[in-house]
Amino acid sequence: MKKILFIIEGLHGGGAEKALIELLTEFDYERYDVTLCVIHYGGIYMSQIPEPVKVLYLYGEKKDYWHESFKRKTFRYYWKYGSTWLMRKAIQHKMKRQRFDTIISFLEGAPLLFHNLIRHYADRNIAWVHCDLYNYHWTENVFNGSGLEKLYYTNMDEIVFVSRNSMEAFGKLYDINVPKRCIYNIIDVDKIHAKALQKEVFHQSFTVIAVGRLTKVKGFDRLVRVAKMFKENGYHLSFQILGIGEDEQELLALCDELGVKDCITFLGFQNPPYPYLKAADVLISTSESEGLPFVICEALALGIPVVATRTAGSAELLEDGKYGLLTEHDDISIYEGLKTLVDNKQLRDDFKLKAKERAEIFDVKRTMQMVYHLIGD
Repeated sequence: MKKILFIIEGLHGGGAEKALIELLTEFDYERYDVTLCVIHYGGIYMSQIPEPVKVLYLYGEKKDYWHESFKRKTFRYYWKYGSTWLMRKAIQHKMKRQRFDTIISFLEGAPLLFHNLIRHYADRNIAWVHCDLYNYHWTENVFNGSGLEKLYYTNMDEIVFVSRNSMEAFGKLYDINVPKRCIYNIIDVDKIHAKALQKEVFHQSFTVIAVGRLTKVKGFDRLVRVAKMFKENGYHLSFQILGIGEDEQELLALCDELGVKDCITFLGFQNPPYPYLKAADVLISTSESEGLPFVICEALALGIPVVATRTAGSAELLEDGKYGLLTEHDDISIYEGLKTLVDNKQLRDDFKLKAKERAEIFDVKRTMQMVYHLIGD
C-alpha cells in the first residue's frame, strides 16, 4: 500500500480546499494510505475529511497560550532571521520521520515552504498550483528571501496545474526544468445534480449569484458597484453572494454606502451551495485572478449561464467566450456583460445548453486515473 502525504494551509472555504476534499473523497483507500497535514488548524471543511485519512495539525489544534505562542514565535523567527529551524522542528515533530512514497503540497505559498523542509521524507515530491501566479503573485511575501520560491519549485519532481492557461502563465514567471502537467479539479456532475435537489430555493425576481471566499482577489466590491449601476438604471435584480471571509464587514459597509442593501443578500457559507446555484438565473464571477474557478465548473454542470471576468481559468473553461460570456475587469465591462445576458433570454437559453455540453469535460474516473498515474501507480 502506497503512503501519500498531502499538505495544505487550512481547510477554510476556498476553492483549493474544496478541491482537496473532493479529491480525497474519491481516493481508493484499499490501495493508498493517505495522511493530510494541515498547517493551521480550523476551517469549515474539517468535518468533511474522509474517515480513512489520517490528519495532522502543525499549529492551533489546541487553543491554549502555549500553542499560540509557539506559532507566533515560529513565524517571527523565520521573518527576523530567515531561518526555518523552528518550522522544521514543528513539522518533523508531527511527522516523526515517517517515510512516504509521495508528498504533495496542494497549494502555493506556505504548503510549498513546509513541503521543502521534509521533501527528503519521500521518494517523489509534487507541488500543486491552483492559481495564475504570473498575474496574481500573492505568494511573494510568503518566502523570506529572493529566489526561494523558484528554488523550492525547482526541488520538486513535478508540478501540477489546475488549468493549461495557469501552467503557461507559470512558465512566464519561472523558467525551470521540472516536468509539468494539467489536471482539472474533481467535478462530479451527477453528485452536484443530486445535491442540488436537496433543498428548494425560490426567487421572486431575476437572480444573479456569486460564490466564493470574501477576499480581495474575488472582486466582490466590483459586484456591489455593478449592482448599484443596475439599480440606478431601473433594473430590479436580486444579487446573492455565497461565502465567508475577512472582507465581509467591508463589503457590507460598501453596500450600505452605495444604497444597495435592498438588492444584495449575503448568504454566508452554504453546504451544499448547489440548490442556490440551480435556482439562479446567472452566475457571475468578478475575480481578479483564477487558476480554475470551482464555482464556474459547478455552474456549467448545472447548466447555469456564466458571466466572468477574463482570468486564466475562466477563459479556459468558457473557451474564450464559447460557453459563457467573458468581460474585462473594469466595472463598466462587467456591467455591460451582465446586462447582455439579463436583457437577452435567447442568449441565456443558448448558454444553458452550451454549459451542459461543456460539463462533459469533467470525468471523475479519468481524473482519478491521472492522479494515480501522477503518484506513481
